[in-house]
Amino acid sequence: MSGYVFREFEWQTEEPDARAERLCEVTAPLADKRRIDCRLEGMSFTAADVPPKDEIVVMAYNVERGLRADEQIAALRAEEGLPLPDIILMSEADRGCSRTGYRNVAAEYARRLGMNYVFGVEFVELPRWWGAGLRLRARCEHGNAILSRYPLGNVRLMRHRRSRSWHSWPQRLLRVGEPREGGRMALAADVEVGGRYLRVYSVHFESGRRSELHRVAQAMEVTEDASRSPLPAVIGGDMNAGAYLHDLRRGSRRDGASIVLRERGFADAHSGLPSDARVTTRSGVAIDLIFGRGVRLGEAGIGPPEPWERLSDHLPVWAKVRLR
Repeated sequence: MSGYVFREFEWQTEEPDARAERLCEVTAPLADKRRIDCRLEGMSFTAADVPPKDEIVVMAYNVERGLRADEQIAALRAEEGLPLPDIILMSEADRGCSRTGYRNVAAEYARRLGMNYVFGVEFVELPRWWGAGLRLRARCEHGNAILSRYPLGNVRLMRHRRSRSWHSWPQRLLRVGEPREGGRMALAADVEVGGRYLRVYSVHFESGRRSELHRVAQAMEVTEDASRSPLPAVIGGDMNAGAYLHDLRRGSRRDGASIVLRERGFADAHSGLPSDARVTTRSGVAIDLIFGRGVRLGEAGIGPPEPWERLSDHLPVWAKVRLR
């Protein structure tokens, strides 16, 4: 890895007030509301010396805004049907939103689990009376996070070049649905485990049946970025891969994002599970996925329905990753 430099994230020393301190600049109206300018946030809550391991547990979890964050954290600490993770690739985490009590969900996870965290804004959520995103009284922030028991460095927010707009005039004027500024993004970081390094990506690909080309483009961006690094890589998160389970059952090739990942050398961490055991949402699809390249993927699983089905609309997925 000639020329590689690990630059640890500059951790904040005081926990931010998520209700008062915003990460995104409020600027003059932009022509494209998807292009927002936001800084990263992160703190370290780890013990001084965390012993390195040859095999670490990576989890991908869509926490559904953190509506039940206390119960989720308690279930993780109790290892309810899954091992305690060393790395969490988190999506749909609220920061300073009224619907989740103005909490900083990623920061609370990290503090109570004794982990480092970095958080990047996917969307600035706009006020709304009702809709899929629940009522919001004021603007707030919502995004992806990476949590780790080990140091994080070379952290970057990758705002996807191709994503759909969530800023339609009916949503804004009527304050319904999910009116937002911003767009899909991936959060990238390098993890140092006892002198060995792993690149991880927390992703949340575009949703909707009409957004297949967006998901393909987003998967291409992430894999291209990984190819520019000398490190082994793990990509995980809510990939909104609605056709992936159909592909697994029928041997078809309908889900474009997973095709991109596999064709670029990434292996599905859960390929050893029967297709019926792959469902991660109440709608009966497998959209929460972990893929790895340059690592040895070991035991993998999905959080059992009890208690996880009542804690989020997505089940957590996990995999043991052996570093080489």
